[in-house]
Amino acid sequence: MGRLSMIRLRLWWERAFWVIPVVGVAAGMLLHDAVAELDDLLRLATPGAQPEIAASSAVQLLAAIGGGMVTFTGFIFSFVVLLLQFGSSQYSPRTVSYFLRARSTQYILAIFLLTITFSFVSLLDVGSLGQSEFTPVFTVTFAVLLLFVSLGAFIALLQSIGGRVRVDAVLSALGQTARRQLPRQLRVPRGATLVEPEPAGEQRATLMVRSPKSGQIVAVDAARLLRIAARRRLRLTVLSRVGDAVSAGAPLVRVEGAAALPAGVVAAVARTVVIEQERSLRHDPLYALRLLVDIAIRALSPAVNDPTTAVRSLDEIEGVLRAAASQELGPRLLRAGGGEVLLGSPTWDAVV
Repeated sequence: MGRLSMIRLRLWWERAFWVIPVVGVAAGMLLHDAVAELDDLLRLATPGAQPEIAASSAVQLLAAIGGGMVTFTGFIFSFVVLLLQFGSSQYSPRTVSYFLRARSTQYILAIFLLTITFSFVSLLDVGSLGQSEFTPVFTVTFAVLLLFVSLGAFIALLQSIGGRVRVDAVLSALGQTARRQLPRQLRVPRGATLVEPEPAGEQRATLMVRSPKSGQIVAVDAARLLRIAARRRLRLTVLSRVGDAVSAGAPLVRVEGAAALPAGVVAAVARTVVIEQERSLRHDPLYALRLLVDIAIRALSPAVNDPTTAVRSLDEIEGVLRAAASQELGPRLLRAGGGEVLLGSPTWDAVV
């Protein structure tokens, strides 16, 4: 899988809140099938044995577990929505993506849905196989164990959300994200050489690749651009930086060295620039810096008047600026073979 496909996959995975809970539903059905096999083996090994649990009691217990967990899960969803509302009003509306990225919340919701699915599907086994008094002992036992696991997961959820919603935790996470991702964004692709941008020479034939849609530039696949440039001996200039907004039809990449290119090559060049509706904390370190600034400004507003949060934001901003000062900022010219790619990297003034 190419780097561009990995970027798109990671962006999808970063925003896919529903995947892990749905996996929990599927896991509940698979677990039921496995436990039902144990009950069948027990029934065949002890024919005619009286069940330790009455069938009516098993039905009531499984229905109570499943129905109670449905209500409980609805309460948890309401709790998560309130958390998102609190984060967007207290910090910044754009911190919603930070809270949605919490995998712990998704895993705990998956445990709840697993318990619900297992309990309701298990109701079909009670009194089945032509035996009105048949009670799946292992199934009932596993349902009770899952109930206790769900209660433990609820306590873990309170701990996770309580730690994640604290202002110091939010600011520290944003600062660490910016400091960690900044060197990765400026990393030179394998097989490429970073050279000083040269003054514009003689004018060569140019072709403009335009944006296929409107949105925010999330990432640029420099390695793929270099391969295209080296194969056709071109100079490709990305006209916008990561984090910039572009409109459909706006100039995206300037191609020098060819007056015309096959439509497939033009489309390939356009696909190297990932455009989405929302910026990404993983691929855009300056977005995390922007959030820190937004939180500081909001904290200093008369409506909030929280200077401590503003000072704490400035501490993290200082750390990001120190990390940026040690990097080679500004336009970056990458060369590989007979091709060149000029990327628009943020300058120090732009960062400040």
